[in-house]
Amino acid sequence: MTQPLVPADVVHETIDGEAILINLATGTYFNLEGTGAEIWTRLVRGDDPARIAAELAAAHGADAAAVHAEIARLATELHRHGILTAPPDPAPEAAPGASLGTFTPPVLGVHTDMEQFLLVDPIHDVEVAGWPHGAGGAT
Repeated sequence: MTQPLVPADVVHETIDGEAILINLATGTYFNLEGTGAEIWTRLVRGDDPARIAAELAAAHGADAAAVHAEIARLATELHRHGILTAPPDPAPEAAPGASLGTFTPPVLGVHTDMEQFLLVDPIHDVEVAGWPHGAGGAT
């Protein structure tokens, strides 16, 4: 994945070290904290996953291949949920017992409790005046 693409129906914001991602097509929202939020920000910016892994590994006293494998796992999960359109490049094999040092693997929180609200939110389909339009067009 050289340049991950975020679909048009996905909105995201990172606030105070937490990334909030909303798939407006499904109504599912996601969160990433800590290393997950940092990885997300850098992936969306277009940083190379190998470079991200090398820098995080150096900062955490970890094996770069092991960190790269965690980045690839996260990117695969994001792709599976429709948050990234580009599938991840395979990560290099980490040596058995490779250390993650103080690096904490990212965890993608998946939340479906507000699907109904997010799917009926009028920001999805509105007329010029701001009013939602029905299935048949303008109301």
